[in-house]
Amino acid sequence: MKKGMLAAICLQVLLLNLTLTYADELSGIRKAADSGECVVMHEGRKEPAVALTASAYNIPAYDKQNTLKLISTFLAHGCSIEEPDSAGMSPVNVAVLQAEPGLLRFMLKAGANPSVRISGSRAWANGKNSIEFAKLLNKVSPSEQRMEVITILKSN
Repeated sequence: MKKGMLAAICLQVLLLNLTLTYADELSGIRKAADSGECVVMHEGRKEPAVALTASAYNIPAYDKQNTLKLISTFLAHGCSIEEPDSAGMSPVNVAVLQAEPGLLRFMLKAGANPSVRISGSRAWANGKNSIEFAKLLNKVSPSEQRMEVITILKSN
């Protein structure tokens, strides 16, 4: 009984810590959105606000709709929907990498160009557009979400 209670308390503390860690990571993004900045410092690098915010979309402790609102705020300030992050991933390719159909639809509706080719630190992805990238990822790690991403890209 005591071990079960202790384990439950440890799990709650761990989950709270995880949530607070993610909240701290997102505070810089929220601050940049509030001030209209299009670049955010993250792990010692300047990252484009839209691409960095897109990468936060699948954080379990953060609401996806709030992430989309932050992206909308950055776009309203004139931030680029195409500028890749330091790894060469544009926001639309972040959605492809994460296999997030909802984020992908949002990015495409906002005007993201899936034809832009990847150029960055991931040699295996360099030179690929979004559909080629999605097909490669699905070949390596197939899933229903990845197939949905491919379907969305084909229909765009």
